Amino acid sequence: MKFIILDRDGTIIEDRGYVHKIEDLKFLPNAISGLKKFRNAGCRFIIVTNQAGIARNIFTSDQLDIFQDELLKQLAAEGINIDKIYHCPHHPDISDPCRCRKPKTKLIEEAAGRYGFSAEECIVIGDKDSDIELGLNFGSKTILIKNGRCENLVRPHFKARDLNHAFELLKKADLI
Repeated sequence: MKFIILDRDGTIIEDRGYVHKIEDLKFLPNAISGLKKFRNAGCRFIIVTNQAGIARNIFTSDQLDIFQDELLKQLAAEGINIDKIYHCPHHPDISDPCRCRKPKTKLIEEAAGRYGFSAEECIVIGDKDSDIELGLNFGSKTILIKNGRCENLVRPHFKARDLNHAFELLKKADLI
């Protein structure tokens, strides 16, 4: 079974900057259809997201929990189950150094330990260099969602327009 490790903002939902209000929860085009294709292929999902808005005092952990509960609820209504959302609340300019902020691998290692998958059994999908670095640091295949937010400092294994296209690329490569 494959685990799809997903970034949240800019990969599944619109990245409007420190997204934490339910009224700002907007799915990206083809996100739901792509997730359904992965689900139908037997994949499971984990979200790993940096949420520096907490360190910046833009929103609280409680506000993030409310938002993410709504995200999970809306995805469940579409038949998409996310096993867990892992988040880093730190920011390097504000917080003490941490081991959980992407591209560091602490959160994906926790997920692998809890759900029993290896680097070879997961694929990391995101829209920023830190997402791709996370996957490479863990030893997994990576897919960059091209939305113009990546600085292209690292090379992903694949580049896709959206999650629907990501599924098609992996299927064609016989990785799903």
